[in-house]
Amino acid sequence: MEHSQSISKKYTDDNHGFRQQNKLLLSADGWQNAISDTYFDLKVQVKRPNQFTGHLQQADLAQMGISSYVADSVHYQRSGQDLSKANDSILLTFPLNGSVCFQQQKRQLTCHPGQFFIELSHQPYQFYHSETVKLQVLKVPVAQLENHQRLLERYFAQSITTEKGSGRLLNHQISHALHLATNFELSSIESQLLEQQLLDLIIHTLHRPTISLADSQISTIKAAHLQRIEDFIHFNLANFQISPKLVSQSCHISERYIHLLFKEMPYSFSEWLKLTRLLAANKLLTKTNYRSVAEVAYQVGFTDQSYFSRIYKQHFGFPPKDTPIKP
Repeated sequence: MEHSQSISKKYTDDNHGFRQQNKLLLSADGWQNAISDTYFDLKVQVKRPNQFTGHLQQADLAQMGISSYVADSVHYQRSGQDLSKANDSILLTFPLNGSVCFQQQKRQLTCHPGQFFIELSHQPYQFYHSETVKLQVLKVPVAQLENHQRLLERYFAQSITTEKGSGRLLNHQISHALHLATNFELSSIESQLLEQQLLDLIIHTLHRPTISLADSQISTIKAAHLQRIEDFIHFNLANFQISPKLVSQSCHISERYIHLLFKEMPYSFSEWLKLTRLLAANKLLTKTNYRSVAEVAYQVGFTDQSYFSRIYKQHFGFPPKDTPIKP
């Protein structure tokens, strides 16, 4: 098998705290090292070693890594042995062309263009594609998302849309940031600003799946039922007596069917209701015209202020009274 060849170079600019790796064209021999250097220690299996080619373009911001990836059919495995080398980061993977399959902790998905998913570094997984694909990947230290750990645990190995909302903005911003990072000599401050923009969009996007049920990858009929449920909840959020029974009676859907619908979601009905209320409370608390935290809690259906404050802090990383005010 021939040795891998680089068609460009790596360089380091310590004055700006910024490292860039230009695009590499690699054969199967060099792909293992390129993947390990860019992402994690992974076992790489190539279906046609003599015909394989892969391209990687990678740049580092302040703490995050951004990469563009094009490769022929390949299978990756992260095993227990690989986990012994600590790497407290996550990968956000965005297919641009072609689809990829991913398995982690008994979750399985096929992710298509228009979606992305999260890979956890501290758990074994398998990742593979049987065709040539183009991806963009964001590598984020877990420490940057430590206040949102529960969201990471909830939404890893789940397809999240990039076709609208903050997911779409995040997808475009990654492309823009990679273009800037690989074509301009960025200062440390510029790298930090780009990274903060990406981080804000990640956090906002991770909250998005808790809002819309009908975005899920399910049939049109089921999506229509979920939209009716969602509309009813939003119009009646202050009603602390909302339950599957009340929704069943109001939307003319059986309780059993409601539970079946949520069985296909990454959360139960009660979890989704709680998260929807928390997000509504957060939106109210970012304004200056609310009278008290207790009033906000009551408006979104919480009757116990201490319970509301506790779960709000668990979810957002700060207590209700410290919610940043938006202009």
